[in-house]
Amino acid sequence: MTASWTPEHWATYVADVLEGRQVVGHYVRRAVECFVDDLSREDFEWTFDPVEARRWIDFIGKFCKHTRGEWAGRPFLLSPWQQFFVAQLFGWRNADGVRRYRTAYLYVARKSGKTQLASAIAIAQMVLDNDSAGEFVFCATKRDQARIGFDEVRRMIEANPTLRRRFRVRRHDILAPRDGVCKPLSSDSNTMDGLSLNLGIVDELHGMRDGGILRVVKSSQGARKNPLTLAITTAGFNLDGPAFQIMKTAKAILDGDKSDPRTLALLYELDDGDDWKNPAVWIKANPGLGESIGEQFLSSQCKQAQNHGGRAVVEFQTKHCNQFVSQQSRWIDRDVWRGNESDVKPELGAVCFAGLDLASVSDISALALLFPQASGDFILRVHYFVPERAIERKLELDESSLYGRIEEFENVHVTPGNVTDYDFIRRFITGQHVGEDGKVLFDRECIATKFTLRSLAFDRYNSSQLITDLVNDGVVCAPFGQGFVSMSAPTKQFERVVLDGAMLHKHDPVLDWMLDNVALAFDPAGNMKVTKQKSGGKVDGIVSAIMALGEFMTFDDDDTRPELPDDVSIRVL
Repeated sequence: MTASWTPEHWATYVADVLEGRQVVGHYVRRAVECFVDDLSREDFEWTFDPVEARRWIDFIGKFCKHTRGEWAGRPFLLSPWQQFFVAQLFGWRNADGVRRYRTAYLYVARKSGKTQLASAIAIAQMVLDNDSAGEFVFCATKRDQARIGFDEVRRMIEANPTLRRRFRVRRHDILAPRDGVCKPLSSDSNTMDGLSLNLGIVDELHGMRDGGILRVVKSSQGARKNPLTLAITTAGFNLDGPAFQIMKTAKAILDGDKSDPRTLALLYELDDGDDWKNPAVWIKANPGLGESIGEQFLSSQCKQAQNHGGRAVVEFQTKHCNQFVSQQSRWIDRDVWRGNESDVKPELGAVCFAGLDLASVSDISALALLFPQASGDFILRVHYFVPERAIERKLELDESSLYGRIEEFENVHVTPGNVTDYDFIRRFITGQHVGEDGKVLFDRECIATKFTLRSLAFDRYNSSQLITDLVNDGVVCAPFGQGFVSMSAPTKQFERVVLDGAMLHKHDPVLDWMLDNVALAFDPAGNMKVTKQKSGGKVDGIVSAIMALGEFMTFDDDDTRPELPDDVSIRVL
């Protein structure tokens, strides 16, 4: 059946977006443009059937009701933006009746009715899909979260006499037509073994640390003709979690940089550069503004955020503007950090101070190089060393992690094996390394020959044979404590330098990620430091940079330095 324009609300929504009457963000506009482009493709495998789309929309409006608040008991009549989402999910199909979309992502701000919409979709699929022994699950990090959608299904069924006759509602599951079953499941993937899912709804994806449950849901759907994985979420704080990484991939698809015709993404968020305090842009993240959520409520929340600052601002940005912000109490604003980006390079022979955070033997180690400039600025470069097996382990847990791209970055050095190669780090710094015959060799392509390495700060409680080797190679190595006394001054100075736009760094996705992960700890005296225990992920690059700055701040030109080996010439001083 060829596509035709009918006076549907979703069609009006499409036209309003294209003609600028409906305010939306860039990626919702791109979703609409991609939809229209696909309608005109003559060689496309998939055909849009507006009659089939109407069937699903009508079912929800006829049989599903609002169950809470002032609208309780009224029919759940889908808003135009919701119709646009449902129409695409169920209107696209091929000649064999196979639906186009197997995966769908809906990113939208809080109070937009996303869980209610997902619950209505679940009921519609349990009734309209002619599949026996269907399995439909709501998944979340915790079982209580998974029950939110499940309980909404239960209330919708109990609110309609026709649905009550077709379903049997029990405490922990719902028996559906044709021997189907609907139930909530937590993110413990072991509880999902043996399932053959028609529908897996993943609620609040932003709260999941890895993509394990998504993989389990998708892998359990191979036996079904028209399975669907539906992930719904509001933005969160974890920029290395599956929600943020999937959103980045979805944006690349919508922008045409990647291709995946079987994934649908509708991303309601403020655009980069939008002022979160401006009511005119709130609708970009809140398509139900004026319906499911009032502008007066958002204005009140915005005013509180402005009055209280800090965490209140972050909460408003994530939950009501649908913008991912790394920490609930963010240290350095992302735009401020980006304002320090610069293409300025350190000159050969330039004086530098280093900070080395060796972390654990099976994860990322970071070496920060800090080059003080006569202007008062600093040039910062950070290098990372990670064993290849560490990357594999991370990707086994979550294929959407930054670790999936980490080898693309020129300042990331991946070494063979499953533990940190300290000899590789030694070679990178001083050029000296142990050859196959056990002899110490020299590689002139190293930090110490390119620059004037004054001193290297290291964690005294995580030192190793590497530090001994570096000292023997002629590097001044200074132990640097990780407590408040040692870390507070350079941490505060690092913040001041960044706020002044004087920490010149080139674009470094790994360092950006680590800065986003930072959480701070404070002692009663007001001292501060980066706390690895409470940070939302790896922060080693930032810690090593703070150590390098601290070493610069305390360095004494009269410090004594080890003598160099007679047979090696290394420019250390």
